[in-house]
Amino acid sequence: MTLKNRNSFIQIFLISSLLLFISMLATLIYSIATKNILIPPAYRLPAFFNSIPFLKNNFLAVMLSFAILFFYIPICFFFLIRYFENTQTSEIIFFTGFLIACMAESARFVSICLGLWQSFSNILIFAGKVVLFGRTLAPLSFLCAALFSETSQRQDVERNYIIMMTASVVFAAIIPMNTARIASTGLVTEGFMILINIFRLLLFVTTTLSFWVQGIKKNSLEHKHLSSSSFLLILGYSMIVSCDTFVFLVLGSLALVLGSYRYLYFIHKMYMWS
Repeated sequence: MTLKNRNSFIQIFLISSLLLFISMLATLIYSIATKNILIPPAYRLPAFFNSIPFLKNNFLAVMLSFAILFFYIPICFFFLIRYFENTQTSEIIFFTGFLIACMAESARFVSICLGLWQSFSNILIFAGKVVLFGRTLAPLSFLCAALFSETSQRQDVERNYIIMMTASVVFAAIIPMNTARIASTGLVTEGFMILINIFRLLLFVTTTLSFWVQGIKKNSLEHKHLSSSSFLLILGYSMIVSCDTFVFLVLGSLALVLGSYRYLYFIHKMYMWS
């Protein structure tokens, strides 16, 4: 992928993220005006949070998490254009995959605003699969960035990117959705939820270790920083997309912003001297 094509690709998604933000704001206003917005049931993941006083379920925290996420996405796309316009790096290409994964959470937002979570409809199933696609794509994006950052792999970045997207789509398509169990965040839960969460955790751990191993192999301090930064970023993302309490909202926001800054900073520093 040439720099020109890559920058055009990012610009398209910057515009798309801004349109998404406007659409989600319009959806929220419409749902409030028509009183369609429905608070999801109090089913929590994990359930023992209910027994901890400072982790009580709060619907406002859920809605604020969407606001943070929809602000975060276009800001990141802007910084990719602003600071990586002339930098040929595959890590940035795969980072756009993570931002696309964040955009997939809009399906959960619409499900809440339009009260779809209580419909048991095909639209609800589709919304759940869109979210599942995003939550599969997010860890895969960083794993691919860690595994395919070698110079020999950069000629195949488009192929690897397509494989990553296809794998996420196929995974979301084959996993059944449990529309009878809606989480407090408006999430349609998946079948085999425990196994899927273990799979995601393994992807996160493998990503962190892969960056660290790259740092050891290349004697690169920047790659080691990418290891800790990706861990912080993924942790923040995981907390934001699953938060239904102000504690996770604050901690997740801080981790997401700090992790993103450190991740992009060390990529920029690494390739600035290349």
